[in-house]
Amino acid sequence: MNIISDLNSLPAITHGSVVVMGDFDGVHSGHAALIAETVARAQAASLDAVLVTYEPSPKKILKKLKHDSRLTTFDEKKALLGGTGLTTVVFYPVTAATLKISARTFLRDFLLARLKMRCLVMGGDHHFGHNRRGNARYLAAAQQRYGFELKIVDEQITDGQRTSSSRMRAALSEGDTETVSRILGRPYSVAGEVLHGERRGSQLGFPTANIALDPEKLLPLTGVYSGTVVLPGGQRVAAVANLGHKPTAGEFPLGLEVHLLDFSGDLYGKTLLFEFNRRIRGEQKFNGLDALKARIAQDVHLAREHASGAKKMSYF
Repeated sequence: MNIISDLNSLPAITHGSVVVMGDFDGVHSGHAALIAETVARAQAASLDAVLVTYEPSPKKILKKLKHDSRLTTFDEKKALLGGTGLTTVVFYPVTAATLKISARTFLRDFLLARLKMRCLVMGGDHHFGHNRRGNARYLAAAQQRYGFELKIVDEQITDGQRTSSSRMRAALSEGDTETVSRILGRPYSVAGEVLHGERRGSQLGFPTANIALDPEKLLPLTGVYSGTVVLPGGQRVAAVANLGHKPTAGEFPLGLEVHLLDFSGDLYGKTLLFEFNRRIRGEQKFNGLDALKARIAQDVHLAREHASGAKKMSYF
């Protein structure tokens, strides 16, 4: 699969393509349906399957944000899309200038001229181009004029409601990582390098790995979570994590400390992936380290119970 973030390196497409467009923040189960439709149509017609998404998000440029809270970071998105059967993924560069490109110009000069698009697959609520003029209604008229097929994929449903990134964001704000995982079709996760900490966990008898957080990664509500750590070699280890400010020890910047169950080894400098299972409790300030230690023991017990009942899922 070709991953393109510089349009100058876009390979020539000579025999045509089926294109799917969207922000794909989260790369959730609804996105999986769009991608599957695109790949199936491309393979049936011997065309390239091309996904076009945006980097950075238009919201970051329009609102002049230093960091944008993303459900899926740039690196995560690349990894998730790698095994989907797509021929090419284009991270279309978003700048103040490119945001002013009209829907008509984008359609003619990029989708049709550069990508040789024969069919466009998208959800009914997607918009592109200046002032978001490139919507389903515009494209339905344009397909007759420019000679391409438009396929609007039906809205996907999870738990009786619309599958959407906004639902995931709302659930994360409440610490409901179980709902988020069902929408995604896989556990919600955070990846980062293990940093040296103050070794308070070891002193309490529960050594923790302090995982560096990406400033653009959207995090769940603070608290203690059960979950799974995926080690660099692919080994999966049940774990319990504290996402918060460690109020019993003092006030610290937001951090993620993960205790791996039944594991010993040096993890410093390694990149770990933590998959959230469910929220055990909110972050608390305890009356001393003995009370904190007793509560952590309960958290570990609950994390073991959650691990025994967890089901592995993935759309990709």
